[in-house]
Amino acid sequence: MTDTAFATEAWWNSYQEIVNDDPEMTLHGREAFDENFVVAVGDENHLIDMYDGRVRDVRTPGLDDSWSFSVVGSTDAWGQFVSEVPSPHHNELFASFYRTAVKGEEGYFDLAGDHKAIFQNFRSVQRALELMRTTEQDGELPTTGTARPSEPSNEAITGQFVTIELDGVPHRIYYEEAGPAGGIPLLCQHTAGCNNQQWRHVLNDEQITEHFRVIAYDLPRHGKSVPPSSESWWSEQYDLTAERFTDTIVSIANALELDKPVFTGSSMGGTITLELADWYPDRFRALIGLEAGLFTPGFYIQWLDHPHINANDVISHATWGLMAPQSPEWARRETLYNYEQGANGVLKGDLYYYSAEHDYRDSADDIDASQVPMYLMNGEYDYLTNPDDAREAATAIGAGATAHEMKAIGHFPMAEAPDLFPSYLKPVLDDIRGVRDEPVPEVLKPSDFGIAHNR
Repeated sequence: MTDTAFATEAWWNSYQEIVNDDPEMTLHGREAFDENFVVAVGDENHLIDMYDGRVRDVRTPGLDDSWSFSVVGSTDAWGQFVSEVPSPHHNELFASFYRTAVKGEEGYFDLAGDHKAIFQNFRSVQRALELMRTTEQDGELPTTGTARPSEPSNEAITGQFVTIELDGVPHRIYYEEAGPAGGIPLLCQHTAGCNNQQWRHVLNDEQITEHFRVIAYDLPRHGKSVPPSSESWWSEQYDLTAERFTDTIVSIANALELDKPVFTGSSMGGTITLELADWYPDRFRALIGLEAGLFTPGFYIQWLDHPHINANDVISHATWGLMAPQSPEWARRETLYNYEQGANGVLKGDLYYYSAEHDYRDSADDIDASQVPMYLMNGEYDYLTNPDDAREAATAIGAGATAHEMKAIGHFPMAEAPDLFPSYLKPVLDDIRGVRDEPVPEVLKPSDFGIAHNR
């Protein structure tokens, strides 16, 4: 995209028509999204005059104009944003803003103005900007996998409950499993604020369950696992700590009498592999940390429980920019939908561990990965923990820890890329089983497994 394209009256007229005809804007923006905002492309400012989720006009801001916020970026940053397949971290507003605000990097977006107004209209703001990409692609932005493929009617998954005690208080834990009872236990941890539904595709993968007993559980307060049995739990502040997190995982493994399980998890489930390796190296056969890092700051934010903010909307739609645009749309939408089911305060409580407490920048050498192999696997579109973060962590930990970059994948590998992720996971599982001759590649690409991911 060029300055000329953005400055052309015909381009903005086309954008206005696309926004005003978009069914998502019709559903979520009408009678709600009345915030004018500015798109700053290099030295050019464009005021988007919004009312009831409709673009009334696009013009250069004048003395009589007002607006709530501005999205500021270089010409190159906007060019990458509106390309057919955006490069990593240019695919969504907050994917870009995070790299500027938290990582301090150049070449991404900045946000100026009323952040509260953005979060109050989070879904509509996100969609309004995404439709700029549709406009640049002549109104025909290609997508992949809008329809969910057919699935087995009788899945070989069973669900049960087990009770564990944490600090003397009973906790009722729900878990699902598939695979032979005598298989190698593969214990699967969901991401912050979500539940074990994220692992359903791995549970249904017969090549994995041939050798592994796959077990995916819900943490307390998540999914079907109810809150603790203590009195007045509803009045207690929920802040997940590393100690409570590891205690819960080990208690589940003990209650299910799992012999040296393999542990895997994504996001907070990936970062907790560092604490597990540090504190419980003898309890696990191997640790697979998806989207892991030494330090994961910046997501324990006030807007997640602000009374003027629809936290459910913000939490669920914050997942969009964390996923790769190549992932099938139905799977990305399902990932977002699963996040809409979380209880109030749970995601923020999880993020206390993830963004406020977890920090191994100065203590990675406390981990002896020679006792328990660690595979740190990060997706290229994950703006919170990108592949460089995995490499940094593996280097800091040393022998026994390896880093692996997953191309065309974001922050939720097992949920957003149900066809691609198992191809990346199986070489690691084969390595753990001792049946692989070659080391697991540092960079895992779709083409290596005969999978086409053009878009």
